[in-house]
Amino acid sequence: MITLALLCTGICATATAQAQNPNGWFVNAGVGTPHYDAKLNGFKVDGSNSSTSFQMNAGWRWQTIGVEAGYVDLGNLHNSLDSNDFAKYPYGTPYSSVNYKLSTDGWTLGLNGHFNPTDKWYVSARGGLFMWKARSNETVVPTGSTAERYSSTNRSTDWYAGVGTGMDVNRHVSLGVNFDYYKMKKDSLNIGNRMYSVNFEYRF
Repeated sequence: MITLALLCTGICATATAQAQNPNGWFVNAGVGTPHYDAKLNGFKVDGSNSSTSFQMNAGWRWQTIGVEAGYVDLGNLHNSLDSNDFAKYPYGTPYSSVNYKLSTDGWTLGLNGHFNPTDKWYVSARGGLFMWKARSNETVVPTGSTAERYSSTNRSTDWYAGVGTGMDVNRHVSLGVNFDYYKMKKDSLNIGNRMYSVNFEYRF
């Protein structure tokens, strides 16, 4: 997917109204919803996604193509099981409840493109390195015993890519929507996170 985003960056540049995109600094931010696809040791991690994720970026753009650095919080995936859930297991379990939470965030560094097929309408593409951190917390309550708590943290560098579209309100301000994908994989942990967001950009 990162290849597709960067390819779009090159193709769209030839059809851009460059007057809308002078050289300069920019900042942007987005708020949206995360959608986790997580696997641990090859098994899917089920649960509910948190309602909010957000990202912030800053960079420099030459006409249509630029570099960006930023931070993204991808919310969390959480799940809770109690005695009613365990009653469905044919052989039972030694637990009365289990609570699990996986949260991820990280820093981004990559390329950013902003193109104007018309004076007001823009399309965008981005992609690069994602330096991420994943934290998992689990609380297990064995039947007839006290709670046991476990936690772990994983860090690595993978990739992100995204596309967007919207309206240039004027030379400085844009409003739009984005789809971004963040990949995280290390050892037995394999996560893909799709983020849909509403975005604001300001160009200096």
